[in-house]
Amino acid sequence: MTWVAFILILASVLMHSMWHFLCKSSGKSSMAFFALFSTSLFLTMLPFALFSGVLGQLPWRVLGFALLGSVFAGMGDLGLMLAYKYSDISLAYPLARALPVFLTMLFTAVFGWGKSLSIAAQLGMMIIFAGCLMMAFSNHSGRLSWQEKMQYIRKGLVGIILAALATTFYTIVDSFGIRSIIAEFPEQNKLLLSGTYSCCREFPVMITMWAAAGVRAYQKRDQGLLSSLSKMWHPYAAGVCAALAYVLILLSMNYVNNVSFVQSFRQLSLPVSALLGAVILHEKCSLLRWSALLVIMLGLIMSVY
Repeated sequence: MTWVAFILILASVLMHSMWHFLCKSSGKSSMAFFALFSTSLFLTMLPFALFSGVLGQLPWRVLGFALLGSVFAGMGDLGLMLAYKYSDISLAYPLARALPVFLTMLFTAVFGWGKSLSIAAQLGMMIIFAGCLMMAFSNHSGRLSWQEKMQYIRKGLVGIILAALATTFYTIVDSFGIRSIIAEFPEQNKLLLSGTYSCCREFPVMITMWAAAGVRAYQKRDQGLLSSLSKMWHPYAAGVCAALAYVLILLSMNYVNNVSFVQSFRQLSLPVSALLGAVILHEKCSLLRWSALLVIMLGLIMSVY
C-alpha cells in the first residue's frame, strides 16, 4: 500500500464519516432521504463525467461493473436505512463496517483477486475487525447489560448484515470497474475517470430510490416526509460528502495491490465518527470504546507494515 493511497483514503474517511453523521443527525433516515441524497451524489459527480469526454464511449464491460456496483450500493443504502432506523449510529455503524473487513479479505483470498496478503497484513485486518466489534459493544456501556445489548443489536441486525454484505460486494466489483475504465482510457485523467465511473454507478441507484420513495408516498406511509426533507440541508450535504468520499476511494484503488487494504483503511472513519459524536452530539466515550479505537489503530498500523 502506497502513501498516495493512504492520503486519498484518509481524505475520503473524513467525507465518509460526515455523510453518515448527517444521515443520522437528520433524524429522518428513509427512502425519501436516500432519494435526495442519491440525487445530490449523482449531480456532484456529473461534471466529472461531462468533462472527461468519455461518457459516450464507455464499453459494455465498464457499464456492467457500474450497474452491478449500483445494485449492491442500493442494497447498502437500504441496509443503512434499516440499521439507523432501529439502532444508534454508534452501534450500527461499527458493526456494518466490521464485517466487510473480514469478508473482503476472505473473498479476495479464496478467489485470488489481487496480490496475496502477508501474515502481518491479515493479522492487522483481523485486529481491525475485533476493534470494530468492541466498539459496537461499547455502546451504552454501563447502562445496559450484555443481554440487553444483544437484544438491542438484534433490532437492527437485518439492516446491519445487508449493509455489510453490500459494502463487501460493491467494493470488490468497483475495484474491477475502475481498473477497467482506466485500462480503456489510459491517457485520460484518473480523477475524471473515477468521477465518470461513480456517476454511471449512481444513476441506477438514484432512479431506484426515487421509485421506492414514490411507492411509499403513494401508500401514504411517509406522507409529507419528502416535502419536509427537501427543505433540509442534510440530504444534499450528505450527498456531496459521499460523492467526494467515494471518488477518492475509487482513485485509491489504483495504488494498492489488494482491495482489502482499501476496505481496512476505510475503518479510520470509526475514530472520526466517535470524535464527531463526542464533540457535536456530546456522546460519552467509555473506557471500552477508547480501547476499541486503540485496537483499530493498532490493526491499521500492522496492516501497513
